[in-house]
Amino acid sequence: MPGTAPHRGSTKDDPGAANCRRHVIDHRPDREIRPNRVLPSILLPILLLSAASPVAAYIGPGAGFGIVTSFLVLLNAIAASLLSALLWPVMMAVRLLRRRRRELRATAGRVVILGLDGLSPRIARELMEEGLMPELSSLAGRGTLAPLGTTCPGISPVAWSSFMTGVNPGRHGIFDFLAPDRQRYLAILSSVRTGTSRRRTGRGPFAREVTRPFVRLLRKGAPFWGLLGRYGIRSTVLRVPITYPPEPLDGHLLSGMCVPDVRGTQGSYTLFSARDPGRTTGGLWRLLEPSDGGWRGSLPGPRGAGGTGIEVPVVLRRRRGGAWEVSAGDSRLALTEGKLSGWLGITFPDGRAKVRAIARFRLVIREGSPELYCSALHVDPWSPAVPISHPVHYSRFLAGSRGPFATLGLAEDTWALNNGALDEEAFLDQAWAFFEERRTMFLDALDLDRSGLVACVFDTSDRIQHMFWGAGTGEGSPIRAMYRRMDDLIGETVRRLRRGDLLLVMSDHGFSSFHTCVDMNRWLLEKGYLVLEDGVATVETSFAGVDWSKTRAWSLGLAGIFLNLKGREARGIVDPSEAAAVSREICAALLELRTPGGESVVGSALTSRDVYGGPYAAEGPDIVYGTNEGFRAGWGCVTGGLGPSVLYPNDRHWDGDHCHDHRTVPGTLASNAPLDAGAANILDIAPTVLSALGVRPPSYMEGRSLLRRDAEGGHA
Repeated sequence: MPGTAPHRGSTKDDPGAANCRRHVIDHRPDREIRPNRVLPSILLPILLLSAASPVAAYIGPGAGFGIVTSFLVLLNAIAASLLSALLWPVMMAVRLLRRRRRELRATAGRVVILGLDGLSPRIARELMEEGLMPELSSLAGRGTLAPLGTTCPGISPVAWSSFMTGVNPGRHGIFDFLAPDRQRYLAILSSVRTGTSRRRTGRGPFAREVTRPFVRLLRKGAPFWGLLGRYGIRSTVLRVPITYPPEPLDGHLLSGMCVPDVRGTQGSYTLFSARDPGRTTGGLWRLLEPSDGGWRGSLPGPRGAGGTGIEVPVVLRRRRGGAWEVSAGDSRLALTEGKLSGWLGITFPDGRAKVRAIARFRLVIREGSPELYCSALHVDPWSPAVPISHPVHYSRFLAGSRGPFATLGLAEDTWALNNGALDEEAFLDQAWAFFEERRTMFLDALDLDRSGLVACVFDTSDRIQHMFWGAGTGEGSPIRAMYRRMDDLIGETVRRLRRGDLLLVMSDHGFSSFHTCVDMNRWLLEKGYLVLEDGVATVETSFAGVDWSKTRAWSLGLAGIFLNLKGREARGIVDPSEAAAVSREICAALLELRTPGGESVVGSALTSRDVYGGPYAAEGPDIVYGTNEGFRAGWGCVTGGLGPSVLYPNDRHWDGDHCHDHRTVPGTLASNAPLDAGAANILDIAPTVLSALGVRPPSYMEGRSLLRRDAEGGHA
């Protein structure tokens, strides 16, 4: 059916720092975090062989942290490391036996995946024609360069989930960033659930009920690197989205998108100033008051074991000579006005336990008074409060070898730029600093891991296009500079390849403009599908004021409309026998939506059965719509809001997007090998990697191998 994303093989048709002598990271006062260049080699046997429990703590809404002390974690790590060392010969024998089980002849000794989130094939071609991307041009000349079809919708968590599982959203259950709580009509995170559960422990008079925290990954389906492990093939997976919490694998994994900050949010900055800045969506404002010749505020942290928030004092003062210094709790750091600082370790005490975070600061002086930006409170990779890597101490090894690094899933602070807490220069400095951290990890992995899989996803390409699309790709544009820098990264990667390596450079989707917001809930209201309670004209969020006894449809997320289905939603009224007809009716009406000037707003509108197939298809939206270029779901309606107008200008700095009709935003695929890349889709990457490493793709995978031998019938 036209306009749908392919899910081949489904039940549906094929639509489409520091004191180096003592610690790797030192959190004592006067110590900015720095890397230790010697200790990693000493710790490597302990850190990489450790099989310690992956949950050192958790973040749960309203429940605070459950913390395991560092001493117990260290004892666990030492014990596990000793056991691993004793079992090393057995493990190697098992690995060799597993490798002999491979059913296909491997065509690659190692597969390297360089993920460049959001890299657009159209822009790449334009810059290649100008001679500005010579490395990609060279790769295309001797191998492959083609568009890569994305999922429907072309949203990062959806697309990357299909990348790793080889199946459509109906089989892995991720349809958007957000999912509906159908009983409370609320938006919840689609990929992770956190909270507490009660269980009974002990026996007889010692029996008692205890509350235990949990973090649960909601994506279904096995990532292809899990299948590689069954055949003795090791993997290093760095920052691939929707890998939090980390799943066990044969190798190492550092989680990506959806890793929270220590507050339990997906990233909230703090702005300290003498005046309330007004708009602080995505951040917090705290008063900065004169005190003892300096300025003082309070930095909110996580919730403690008792459910109350933990805060530490923040003090800003001038040093001798006019330099500035900031302290947070017991740690302090020198600041240069107008520049982002390095990482500062911050400790939040919770009784006898401690929660450790890292953050970066930036000071500006406005109208004679200071304004201090504090980034989101990233989980400290040396002492993680939530599971961010497998094995649990892999993040410690990375921090010990190269220094602290961003761990937040969505690390670049787009909301701070939207709200003016950061200017464009500071945002770009931050984004490129995170890029360099990840680049170093990736190149180190290429040098260390000589076989198997090395995969790394870079988000910088996506974030810069979101925030600077309006600047275009001309001389001096941040987007133009970004594409050239990504080309340099491609070249660095190619130069580290060995004979027999297969390189796949890919993006999950492309990009387009976003100038007009579409309030889909307002549209449903005007069409009579959604009804408000008497006296309610607009809704800020969470559908407060919607009359569910009369509402037949509601919109949540970036591309979905849900029916208020009887027996499924808490107050559903649409009879299941009428659902198909109502869905088709809404789809037809959506395609008629026009601007006052007659421009078409929606490019595709499809029922879920037209798009998805699999056991989880019913968990997705009943209708999936894709807007035309320039249009996207409005900011409020994504989380259950309803404003005064269906169409209104997008006034945010965020002026580029990809949450449109998925056919208009394909990703990019390039390789050092000639591939059968005609109509290539993101579902094809998993079977291609498996086949290249000699593992037959499982029958449930809906993509196809792009290797020429498989296309010619040698190994399907």
